[in-house]
Amino acid sequence: MMDFAIIYNQQLDMSFVPVGDISNNITLSLAIIKGTWWFNPDFGMRDTRRLKNTEQNARLVKRWAEEALKWILDSGAARAIEVYVEHDRLQDPTRLKLLVEATQADGRTVTYETFKEVV
Repeated sequence: MMDFAIIYNQQLDMSFVPVGDISNNITLSLAIIKGTWWFNPDFGMRDTRRLKNTEQNARLVKRWAEEALKWILDSGAARAIEVYVEHDRLQDPTRLKLLVEATQADGRTVTYETFKEVV
């Protein structure tokens, strides 16, 4: 686990505020586009920027986020991870909102919220 905070706001910013949870793992798993990290091309989430903002693609993005976070479950760092996607074409036509609720191995709950760009 990293011991400093990573904040994702369309760019990766770091602060040296100590953290003791899996929020950095979630952040990086969803922020890095799959295939772009030289160390492990399978790490990260598939690129959503060319997807249309439809209900079907919202379900697809949910599945992709679950795939990107699966390694956290496999490593034993989390007991459970739930991903929710909010889809509102009228209010926010170019983004899907992702909410992640993870139960860490120690029983603590971590929540994470981000947006994925769509067209």
